[in-house]
Amino acid sequence: MIQTVALIVAGGRGMRAGSGIPKQYRMLGGASLLQHTIAPFAAHPRIDAIRVVIHRDDADLYAMAAAAFDLLAPVDGGATRQDSARNGLESLSDLAPTNVLIHDAARPFVTPGTIKRVIDALSDTTPAAIAA
Repeated sequence: MIQTVALIVAGGRGMRAGSGIPKQYRMLGGASLLQHTIAPFAAHPRIDAIRVVIHRDDADLYAMAAAAFDLLAPVDGGATRQDSARNGLESLSDLAPTNVLIHDAARPFVTPGTIKRVIDALSDTTPAAIAA
């Protein structure tokens, strides 16, 4: 049974970050931003699976960034961040996880403590929580 899935939304184009490749695939300290984002979820003992939502044109960039991780197959995003999150959530229906943590690929420095506290905040009486 899959308890908690991290859904990382990486389908944006990053136009405000300037020209070139989308910001989630740009390098920072020897690894892409997406790799930095995936790493804390991949290392967290309470994350059972990770799925990344990507732009349909970024399959090659994604494959390079994801190569070091054991991830669920990526899914294509939508026209907006909301559409991408929905596509990701719908793709998890067969897995029926109890919890889904949605995280933006361009926010790479989430801590294990933040992940733990968000999971701890989720319960039958509190079905949604946000790190703030």
